[in-house]
Order: sequence, then structure tokens, then C-alpha cells
Amino acid sequence: MQCSEKAVVRNEEKNRQLRYGSRKADKFVRCYHKPVLGVFRVEVELHSSLLRQNDVSTLADLTRLPKIIHPKHLQFVDLNWERLEKYLTRNLGDEGNRVNAGAGRRADSMRRVRRYLLSKGVVNLHRFLVPLAINDDVRRALDRWARQFKEKESR
Repeated sequence: MQCSEKAVVRNEEKNRQLRYGSRKADKFVRCYHKPVLGVFRVEVELHSSLLRQNDVSTLADLTRLPKIIHPKHLQFVDLNWERLEKYLTRNLGDEGNRVNAGAGRRADSMRRVRRYLLSKGVVNLHRFLVPLAINDDVRRALDRWARQFKEKESR
């Protein structure tokens, strides 16, 4: 899962949810502002197919979830716009400026940017993704959860 920083800011302002995946997919992720608590909440719903793929079948196996989830299934990123612009200029010439401007107009949604760039022949968009510093907080929170879960399970 990848949420662009701009999308997160827009989401907080409008108090709407960002969603990734679906109830029928391996995972379903909801990101939303929770004003009552003054936090931005990320809920990860893992479905049985993802758990089976990673041999998670017992309570004890759940402590491995942080390594399974992050960063492959949950990571906050933004585009390296400068690197993308250089790539577009180098590979698309004059059309590159128009494509870059079109991507910029869609910057509030990483999904829209990705679809737009794919339609213009830009593949492997992950080359232009930059992980955000908040991922360190995500990793620590997941590790803390796993430790607490293990402690409570062993009681």
C-alpha cells in the first residue's frame, strides 16, 4: 500500500478515507483522520489468502506480521518529481513536459498519477517512489505491537 503525502494531507482536510485493496483482495487498508483522538489512523485488514501465502496459521505466527506487512504491503511514499521530470524529458522529449504537467495535476492521488503515467508509457513507477520518514514510526509501532502480542500470548 502506498499513500502519497499530498493525498494524506488532502484526506485530513476533507476528513475522508483513503482506501487500498478490497474486501475480496489479500488486504484492505483504510487511512483516515480521527479528530476525536487527534490522530491519523491506518487500519490494515489482512485476509486469509495473504496469511496462507506467508504460512501464518497459529496465534504465535502473528508476531511475524510486522515483517510481512511492512514495507511490502504498507508503506508511505511520495514521488521524486525531479527524477520523474528528468526521465520524461530524456525519454519523451517535448511531450515529457506535458506528461509531467498532467501527472502534477493528478498529484493528490497516487493511483491517478500511476494510471496516467502508465497510459503515457511510463512503466515501473516504483523507480520514482521515495519512502517517507513516517515509515520509521510505522515500523516501530508494528514491532511494539508484535512484542506486546507475544507477551500477552505467553501469559
